[in-house]
Amino acid sequence: MTTRTTTAGPPTTAARRPVPWRSICWVTLRQRRGAMIAVSVLLGLIAVYLLVMAIIQNHAYAAVTACHPAAAVKCQRLAQNFSSTYWGGHNSSLQSGGAQTVSSLMFVVPVLLGVFVGAPLISRELDTGTFRFAWTQGAGRTRWAISTLVLPALLLTAVTGAFTALFWWYFRPFLADGQVSEFLPLAFALLGVAFAAWTLFAYALAAFTGTLLRRTIPAMAVTLIVYIVLAIGTATAIRPRYEAPVTVAGWNQGGGAGWVISSWIKAPTGQRLSPAAVNNLPVPASVQNSQSPDAFTNWLTSHGYTMWQSVQPDSRFWQFQLIEGGWLLVVSALLIAGAVWLIRRRGA
Repeated sequence: MTTRTTTAGPPTTAARRPVPWRSICWVTLRQRRGAMIAVSVLLGLIAVYLLVMAIIQNHAYAAVTACHPAAAVKCQRLAQNFSSTYWGGHNSSLQSGGAQTVSSLMFVVPVLLGVFVGAPLISRELDTGTFRFAWTQGAGRTRWAISTLVLPALLLTAVTGAFTALFWWYFRPFLADGQVSEFLPLAFALLGVAFAAWTLFAYALAAFTGTLLRRTIPAMAVTLIVYIVLAIGTATAIRPRYEAPVTVAGWNQGGGAGWVISSWIKAPTGQRLSPAAVNNLPVPASVQNSQSPDAFTNWLTSHGYTMWQSVQPDSRFWQFQLIEGGWLLVVSALLIAGAVWLIRRRGA
């Protein structure tokens, strides 16, 4: 009898096929459907209000433009009533809440969306430990992280970007009337690409902070603080320096001539006056007590004083929008990439 011996080789295992991207994205959408429904309801309610008010305001403004001659008392009164009712919000009804108030409230929408959507995405998974199950299902931590972070970011940016057209229609009467500039900080944050860009940044910041801290509530708090500081700093210190302002003669206090960075008065000798020196000018009491807003300006002009302003013209609006949207997009991409890097380095 002949005995044959065989050498057993290493066991062969078939390579497991990775889960397709389509399946990963479908799972991500299923997991985040609660957040998407909440965002849809919130933005839907805002859209309905803006749509109704846009129709009312445009109809009221059409009556103002149809009044002739424009210098007539009735036309001036009609224009003043339109401004006080729909922009200033002197009345207390919802319809007359004022676009100024609405724009102030809309300023917080991007950070609220970013905080409540972005912060729990990864932090909740890390806090509860459910990420370990996701990493063993053929997706891998990198593809899982990219799907979890990028897909909601794209959807959120697309939806908020669509709001730009609605904001334009809502602000159209005030922009056309010239009493409001597109550079008004609250208007600038809602028009162009800024609204979607700031929403994306808030989302990316919240997602990165949640991944770093691994806790949802602390991530929300940090995101709120950083967002508010950066938004205020951008409007007051960063945005005015996107382009060197233009120095113009005159004194325009209306909202439609551009963004006034600073203003000053020069004496007849050409010397620039300090605010204290302007307050010490021998202005007659009749001018000081006058109800006319141009009384002081007319007195200065008649006595040889000249007014100067440093202005960012309205023609630079889209240039500033693209600059701001560009650096916000870059920062948001870096924050999302940083969150993915932290997930890759995290031990199971």
